[in-house]
Amino acid sequence: MKKLNYLLIAFIAFMCVTVAVSCSDDDLGATIFPKEDKPLDRTLGTFPLDSFIKKHMLDRYNMKFIYRMEDVGADMQRNLVPADYDKSVQLAVLTKYLWLDVYDKLAGEKDLFLKKYAPRIIHVIGSPSYNDDGSRTVGVAEGGVKITLMEANKLDVNQIEGAYGLNNLFFHTMHHEFAHILDQTYQRPTAFDLLSSNFYDSNWNDKHDSVQAALGFVTPYGSSANREDWVEVLSCYVTYDQSRWDQLLNTAMNDWEDVEFTLDSFQTRYPRAYEEQALVENGIKESYDLYDRDSVGYIHQLSNSEYHVARKVVKRDADGFAQTDTLGKCILDRDHWDNIDGRETILTKLQMVREWLKSNWDIDLDALRDEVQHRQYATGADGNFLRDENGGLVNRLTQPYEGDKTKTLIEYLNEEIESYKKLYEEAIKNK
Repeated sequence: MKKLNYLLIAFIAFMCVTVAVSCSDDDLGATIFPKEDKPLDRTLGTFPLDSFIKKHMLDRYNMKFIYRMEDVGADMQRNLVPADYDKSVQLAVLTKYLWLDVYDKLAGEKDLFLKKYAPRIIHVIGSPSYNDDGSRTVGVAEGGVKITLMEANKLDVNQIEGAYGLNNLFFHTMHHEFAHILDQTYQRPTAFDLLSSNFYDSNWNDKHDSVQAALGFVTPYGSSANREDWVEVLSCYVTYDQSRWDQLLNTAMNDWEDVEFTLDSFQTRYPRAYEEQALVENGIKESYDLYDRDSVGYIHQLSNSEYHVARKVVKRDADGFAQTDTLGKCILDRDHWDNIDGRETILTKLQMVREWLKSNWDIDLDALRDEVQHRQYATGADGNFLRDENGGLVNRLTQPYEGDKTKTLIEYLNEEIESYKKLYEEAIKNK
């Protein structure tokens, strides 16, 4: 199960991800679905998507893409709603383009690799699934056979990154859960489980990402168990762009601490920031990020509603204020750093994943990542990624398609759906 826990706290919206164990994939034979020779009904409004799914998922990979929400296949204790048809179309097209086609290209056994290892069912639900602690479950994996994706109705092809971006809501989940299935086929190295064995903690949802990065984890949820650590390394490396990955490694180079912090003292010491927080909580501003010279960190809220601050370990005076050098920069307190090199630990884990994929499936992890990123982000004539005026990567899906500048890439990817729609319209006309 994958949960996103968005706590709108003093300065940032902090995302946590959780995924439950995906069990081994049984030998299911040629198909687990009844063979249906009867052609699809062209007079049904869903004929275009049904035709796409049958051709590119069911017939090719023995996979069902279920977008008509099935109560028996969902948590009936939750208040869930089905996915919109148009959003389901987009998710199906992008699932093929950004996930299935990528592994199909790089695994070396065209069609066979995914037919053998991919989940048999992808179940799409339109709404969030809220938990008792206020978090939201956005993905569930069941027995290596089924993956449920939530919040399809929030899908926006214009947004790849961010809390509601394609990666965070869908494709990180897909790579994560698929990595679980592969992990149960060829076990990860025993040495991996020993690297951070002293720091796995079931209370991961109260950990800050910077603090956990310093311990060698790519995400707080990765610190929950070795099996989750393993698949988080793979899925984060594949879906993080280079700037975001470098930022993670830079954070991991420093030592971080997590200390109690009260809003009263916060209001006294940081009146401007406190006012900004009020604007966030009242919906006037979307977020407020703090990285000031004194706390050198970020306020975050625990599940018990207490506030903590995650901050770099720096030298402080008797009142707890950070000491600065002549340039106004905080002086790192390396004498009180632990002996853990978070950056090196992450890179060591990454290399183990890299070698495991290569030796067992002849899949090049860096080629896999490169393929995903080049499908998501636009490049210039020199092959380098393009950036917008804010320094962010340019969304390739919404850029002109190289083969036909009159349409965007996502419009090109939707052409097959459009062709099926014409068949539907003709059938309705002749009915």
